[in-house]
Amino acid sequence: MPPGGRRLLLFHAGSERSPVAISIACVSGKGGVGKTTTCAALAGAFGEMGQRVLAIDVDPQSNLTSGLGFNPYQLERTIVDILVDPGLTPEAVTIATEWEGISLIPACPDLSAVEGEMATTVGRELRLRDALRRGSGLRGYDIVLLDTPPNFGFHTVSALAAASWLLVPLQMSGYAMKGLKEVLRTYHAAREQLNPELRILGLLPTFVNLRTRFSQQMLEGLREIPSLHVFDTVIKVTVKLQETAMAGAPITAYARGSDVAQAYRGLAQEILVRTVPPPPPPSQI
Repeated sequence: MPPGGRRLLLFHAGSERSPVAISIACVSGKGGVGKTTTCAALAGAFGEMGQRVLAIDVDPQSNLTSGLGFNPYQLERTIVDILVDPGLTPEAVTIATEWEGISLIPACPDLSAVEGEMATTVGRELRLRDALRRGSGLRGYDIVLLDTPPNFGFHTVSALAAASWLLVPLQMSGYAMKGLKEVLRTYHAAREQLNPELRILGLLPTFVNLRTRFSQQMLEGLREIPSLHVFDTVIKVTVKLQETAMAGAPITAYARGSDVAQAYRGLAQEILVRTVPPPPPPSQI
């Protein structure tokens, strides 16, 4: 484990044998906001900290799969298989990446056909959640990161049904607030109908240019929204994040010493602070 890193292991109340991963769905209604890049970067940052990470690609575009070094057209098994075959466990479709501690359930373009095949299936939005619980489920991991399509369709809702937390990358643009309203609407619907345990982890400002008054005003406005947490970490505009998609590596590996890699390490620390429950008080004798 790296210096200063810490292994976390969470348990259900009353049980000492059922470790529970922190599962985070990364959701945005539009593309190009840094959603997939954030999933890959967080996987790298948590892996450096000694966490056991499972990245799950729930997007037919399969960008997280390619972003972690795999060709989605050349994989024997993907997330499609556990969605359509109730006999398969997550272990059967999980592959190790080249970075220690980071595993991946990949996607492929065939995932786009799954929704149509399940059009009349009762409880279809819970199929992913149920599939991830088969066998050992997620008990071998500390952190689970689910990357979703840039829309609020079936696969995004399925990820929200399977996750414990919602992370919202928010690009500093004129459409940000409109997009946020749609994310929150989908979140409330998923929480009410599918997953009452789902909580909002926070908003992550992306493509921030602190030299412009617009970005400054946007950040101020976001932080004034009641009951919504905005992370202290902001992801600034940089070409290095675009390069990682071509390199097939998280920014923490591709440009280890860069400011943006450091920013994602800081975000990982913030997430742990928000999600790891405090230790129980010492027993009084």
